[in-house]
Amino acid sequence: MSTRKRDSAPAYRPRVGELVLDTRTGRTGIYMDTLGGEHYLRPRAGGREWTARPDQVGPAPDDPDPDTSPGPAETARARLRAHLAARNRDSRLNESQVA
Repeated sequence: MSTRKRDSAPAYRPRVGELVLDTRTGRTGIYMDTLGGEHYLRPRAGGREWTARPDQVGPAPDDPDPDTSPGPAETARARLRAHLAARNRDSRLNESQVA
């Protein structure tokens, strides 16, 4: 019979779809699955997955309410609107340039 003593706390086990923190990179991502002993995470806004060792993954810090904060699509649209508005202002002829 083995009386092996554990030196560390058990590893954090996220649920599929949970927002987690990769402590190695400092990035937060959505936990997708564990394959071959590595956790697969993907960016919250979508994109390329990356892997992290289970001992480097923990619960994500409290995040502002995702329903009230703008998503990447809304932010990109707002930047585009501001850019187009500035371009239109710059391209308008002022009254002194009109013949």
